[in-house]
Amino acid sequence: MVRGVLSRPVQLAADLGLVTTGGTFFDYGCGHGDDVEGLARAGVTANGWDPHFRPDVEKASAEVVNLGYVINVIPDPSERRDAALDAWELTEKALVVSARLNGELRTVSKGRPHGDGFITGHGTFQKFYSQGELRSWLDTVLESETVAIAPGIFVAFKAEAVANEFLMRTRPRRRHAAKVSRSDRIYDEHRESIDALMEFYSERGRLPSRTERPDLQAKLKEAAGSLRRAWRVAVMVTPETDWDTISAERRLDLLVDLALLKLNRRPTFTALPETTRYDVRGLIGSYKQATAEADQLLFSTGDSQVVAGAADESPVGKRLPTSLYVHESALPDLPHVLRVYEGCARWLVGEVDGANIIKLATNRPKVSYLEYPAFDKDPHPVLHRTTFVRIGALDVDERDYTSTANPPILHRKETFVASDYPSRQKFARLTAQEERFGLFDTDTRTIGNLRGWQERLSECGVALRGHRVVRVKSG
Repeated sequence: MVRGVLSRPVQLAADLGLVTTGGTFFDYGCGHGDDVEGLARAGVTANGWDPHFRPDVEKASAEVVNLGYVINVIPDPSERRDAALDAWELTEKALVVSARLNGELRTVSKGRPHGDGFITGHGTFQKFYSQGELRSWLDTVLESETVAIAPGIFVAFKAEAVANEFLMRTRPRRRHAAKVSRSDRIYDEHRESIDALMEFYSERGRLPSRTERPDLQAKLKEAAGSLRRAWRVAVMVTPETDWDTISAERRLDLLVDLALLKLNRRPTFTALPETTRYDVRGLIGSYKQATAEADQLLFSTGDSQVVAGAADESPVGKRLPTSLYVHESALPDLPHVLRVYEGCARWLVGEVDGANIIKLATNRPKVSYLEYPAFDKDPHPVLHRTTFVRIGALDVDERDYTSTANPPILHRKETFVASDYPSRQKFARLTAQEERFGLFDTDTRTIGNLRGWQERLSECGVALRGHRVVRVKSG
């Protein structure tokens, strides 16, 4: 993974595996070239052009081209369009485009309208977009369906198959680890190969096809005589692992992926990644059947009763009358209807930096991404920022609480996370203590914010020491 002092769009592209060591990168409108220098130090073949600071650099094609916060500073709409098309022409694999969103408009002081944007107090032009407006403009200009990777940041891919592979690779998955609890001669002698087979099945929910992993299959044939016999050995030494359940979960994962791919444009079977084509055949049977089930799943997320019912049955999350709150780590544990519902919001907004609690509204199509930086450390963490995704309106907005004197806080943190979350037991012990001290025996609305909670602690004569409640000596 590329690391360095990089701008948000470029770092995100690196984190998502678009910019890689050994790859090529061109920064269209690079300013002083900070991203170019940072990537070059990391082993990326990087260069950049800027009309003011590096006008003599020749524009060159690259696997990944970055158009970072360029179109929002060009006053002339036709020149703005030409810049996007020029950058797209240089792109071999993926174009990363970023621009300012309407939520940042409030930061412009002494601005005055100019054209379709504003002249700021510094005398510079800025065009602000809604998330949906930016996507629509890019899709129209580039004649390609873009992918949101963060608020105000999109990626356009030159090849549809590459876009589909990216979308499916970057979605959260539930992880399974097989527990070997029996001994067998074949397993003991060929542990590495059979472990690799179990890892493949855990990830895909099926055995490799005849053309997949030929190196592994050759080793397994040598070890056990055939792939099927090697799998029987794997099943025998893992009696506590429910392989049928894992396969069923992977089938649902596949349906979630196919449902969300329709939000861009449902690909043809041949445009799917090769491994996914094998998944369809092995887990469902036919692409026609798979897309029919996926469409039904996608359409069901528009029914608030279905969404509310899934929230009622969710094995994770804090259920409130009109919403379900869940920690980001537990997203793969949600019912698949809710995973598609959240996926629709993520399709609009991309990755919300710092968000670790997701609020799924069950009475209207709205998903909120909440940032609690001290979730693990603070017994009752303070909310810093909320990003609202209104799915029906194709709109994104945010609210900042960092300067608020009485911000919202969290209680009962164990309800947001899955049972295997590392600190869950510590969270649960704190909640049990707070219940014993009667801290929740009041109107919950009064303790949902920092000031009300502090007053409640004082009323009960207690204080918090980390994740423990202690009595405060009077006098």
